Amino acid sequence: MGDSGTLSSLSGGLQGTVTVVDSTTLMISNYELQDASAPALYWWGTTDGVLKDGFRISNDHITTATTKPTDMTIKLDAGKTTADFSTVGLWCEHFGINFGQATLKDNGGSNSTTASTASTASTVSAATASASSYTSKGAAAGMVSPTSFGGLAGVVACGLLLSKAMC
Repeated sequence: MGDSGTLSSLSGGLQGTVTVVDSTTLMISNYELQDASAPALYWWGTTDGVLKDGFRISNDHITTATTKPTDMTIKLDAGKTTADFSTVGLWCEHFGINFGQATLKDNGGSNSTTASTASTASTVSAATASASSYTSKGAAAGMVSPTSFGGLAGVVACGLLLSKAMC
């Protein structure tokens, strides 16, 4: 117990430090999530550092943003323990988007696996750039309003592009 890691922020302004409290409980200190408007945000875990290859660890649907640091407790679902994963992150199941993750280490940890984070960040950056073009073209055709998704326009468009390009 006591393993911890710092959440990398890939989307939504996610921040905080994840600490293992016991075999079925995680604590996120200084937790912030500036945009929780994605339709299906859940905490996921994985053993290989690639969140999309992982699994949901808590059925608590994240729907509330917070811009002031707070502490958050995550109770793992029945049958799940912290021994089942070494990386934890916030995943949008609907669009397959990683909002950020942390690799849990016994020495205080650091951000998630560098290669995985760099790869994911690169994919998200490239898709977000394409998403701006996609949203603009869709808006010009009257199909998509850039404001119709609130602060999530880029993420939604990104999710649509990723699902077409990567599935």
